[in-house]
Amino acid sequence: MNDPLLKQSILRRTGRVSALALGVLTLSAGCATSQGPGAEAAPSGASPGAGAEPAQTNLLKASDFDDNKSLPWTTSFTAPGAGSAEVKNGAYCVTVTNKGSNNWDAQFRHREMVIQKGHSYTLQYKAWASSPTKARPKVGMAGPPYEEYWSDTVVLETSPKTYTGKFSMAKADDPTAELAFHIGGEMASAKEPFEVCIDDIRLDDPEFRSSAPAADAAAAPKIAVNQVGYLPGATKIASVSNAATAPLAWELLDASGKAVSRGQTRVFGKDGASGDHVHLIDFTAFNAPGQGYVLKVGDEKSFPFDIGAGIYQKLKYDALAYFYHNRSGIEIKMPYAGKPELARPAGHLQDKSTKCLQGSGCDYALDASRGWYDAGDHGKYVVNGGISVWTLLNWYERTKHLGASSADFADGKLSIPEGKNGVPDLLDEARWELEFLMGMQVPEGKPLAGMVHHKMHDDAWTGLGLAPHEDKMTRSLHKPSTAATLNVAAVGAQCARIWKPVDAAFSARCQKSAERAWAAAKQNPTLYAPPGGDKGGGPYDDTDVKDEFYWAAAELFLTTGKPEYKQYVQSSPLNARFPVEVDGVASSMNWKVTDALGQISMAIVPGNVDAAWQQQLRGRIVKAADQYLAIADKEGYRTLVQRTPAGKYEWGSNSFVLNNMLVVALAHDVTKQQKYLDGVVLGMDYLLGRNPLGQSYVTGYGDRPLENPHHRFWAHQANSKYPKAPPGAVSGGPNSSLQDPHVQSAGLKGCVAQRCFVDHIEAWSVNEITINWNAPFAWVTGFLDEKAKK
Repeated sequence: MNDPLLKQSILRRTGRVSALALGVLTLSAGCATSQGPGAEAAPSGASPGAGAEPAQTNLLKASDFDDNKSLPWTTSFTAPGAGSAEVKNGAYCVTVTNKGSNNWDAQFRHREMVIQKGHSYTLQYKAWASSPTKARPKVGMAGPPYEEYWSDTVVLETSPKTYTGKFSMAKADDPTAELAFHIGGEMASAKEPFEVCIDDIRLDDPEFRSSAPAADAAAAPKIAVNQVGYLPGATKIASVSNAATAPLAWELLDASGKAVSRGQTRVFGKDGASGDHVHLIDFTAFNAPGQGYVLKVGDEKSFPFDIGAGIYQKLKYDALAYFYHNRSGIEIKMPYAGKPELARPAGHLQDKSTKCLQGSGCDYALDASRGWYDAGDHGKYVVNGGISVWTLLNWYERTKHLGASSADFADGKLSIPEGKNGVPDLLDEARWELEFLMGMQVPEGKPLAGMVHHKMHDDAWTGLGLAPHEDKMTRSLHKPSTAATLNVAAVGAQCARIWKPVDAAFSARCQKSAERAWAAAKQNPTLYAPPGGDKGGGPYDDTDVKDEFYWAAAELFLTTGKPEYKQYVQSSPLNARFPVEVDGVASSMNWKVTDALGQISMAIVPGNVDAAWQQQLRGRIVKAADQYLAIADKEGYRTLVQRTPAGKYEWGSNSFVLNNMLVVALAHDVTKQQKYLDGVVLGMDYLLGRNPLGQSYVTGYGDRPLENPHHRFWAHQANSKYPKAPPGAVSGGPNSSLQDPHVQSAGLKGCVAQRCFVDHIEAWSVNEITINWNAPFAWVTGFLDEKAKK
């Protein structure tokens, strides 16, 4: 896997199936009958009378695959198991390229069904394989402890056969059961690669009556708008999907339906990122505050939206609340949690004494408690924590030196337990992660003293529907890395200068940690995290750390003024330009490419950087912002990210939009030019619904908000005992590579870039959420709210 963004979250599986077959029930062995490819089995549950309609007793939501889709059937491969699936000629076919060592290392499954105590079930399906091989169907729990209610082992042949099995449920109701087929490990007798296909599959319960099929989500309105609203005094653009080649008349209606503005669309034409023929509505001149405005073109209407200066006032706090909700090692409680269902006991208290992973070469334990859970799982990663902390602390420094909203993030402004402690709440939140980052540093007297462990996480993948305090998996420290060490050097230095007037002792501790880390990294400049999908966590590997060295030296110079750091920065080739490309994407930074962070800090913070040098740095930022505005001009949905040369959106495409918005916002800070404020607005418009899907990529905001991000605890879609996500979390968004089984089964193959998305908890390659995406989201929402008040 060479995609660095993929490696942020790769293989965040929802758990593997246990080999235990617990609680075997009243069971009949599976049997098979030969059937030709065109033969049809009588559906289970059918009445014996001639011509009778079958009872609607089938629990499965996809029994055949004639529509070329397979959801909710998906694959699950546990390393080294590997393969893929697709619908072929109306059958669901799974290709296994590595069968792994366990039966469950290669499997496909159907979830989203209820198995009820006392009910009897009949399974019937048609199956075959490219070469004779065994398969093990089972009905059981979808998560730990993976108790099984029924299982069977069958031999698949190269011609389709129909297999059946029966069981009665003796256990308590299971509202989130799965039907899975294990086809890996030693059980699989076929030589890789081999293919297994199923069709005409039913799981019938005579006492079950299916409800009417859920209606598909309503099509997105043809007029796409920011579903939250627009700021007076800033650009107001809507995108219209319409094949007309001539301008169209538009109206802006108020809440009563009265037309308050009119005009003609501008024909943009074919938009490659969406596949739409696009018109643009520009109603910038209309500034009257109000609620419930609607744009109308012919018979088409947009979602309603507001115009007002306060539209981002709450959102900026919700975006920051994401970090409190994802704290490790502390109870999340009311009133800070917002809703009782979001409260939970402290998670992973065992992190206070975290031992090294077996074979990693250390013999000690560290206090790796505190910190934020990185993303949808419970791992904590230094290199992702570093850029996330930097972004929040950069916002603090930006408001102090270039902005006017420091008071909005002062003591008592956020809903966190540290309110009223005399420290700005934004710093309190960042400190929770800083404590973790510095706690990952190798102690004095130990090999590699001063270096920083790359990450810590569960030793194996856990399943969805798992609160942090419920996670009993062993967690381990992984080897130190140069990249992690330089992250701590950079944010430690940033911490030292910010906390100096706030908490001198903590400032001194941060500086000591930072300088120890710098010295250790200089001694160990090529200690890289290993690539590949680790069990229980993503790799976050990085074999080019010149940018981390530059970033750390810049932050240390800003804090200390020491000549050695200044000389390092000025002699680095990276000092000659501001980056505008990250791994083939037009952007300036991500967790892996960080030299822009050092330049941004030097462009903002006065003192050790002389005026001429600082002016040069600011000019580079403005030049980069101009490039991002030029991208938006060429996009039908006016976003600040473009497709790769291959025509794709990469993993976390929304994060590139956000980081580009941050750069454009800084250009406005130093130039005061309206076009840069408008550029930030355009990026936010895209995230909040002005896109071809009509999808707000933010939970709790818009007429079509994000509902089901990939997250262990905010897992209501997977298990109703867990809560839905709170407002203010931003999704990674469209991703052309479609790496997870859910999107691969959703009929999205070949999707146009901006349409490669589905809002589902299992869709981790498009719908995960992370700290390093919500951090710039909090930054830019704070920026827009500040500008609205002027």
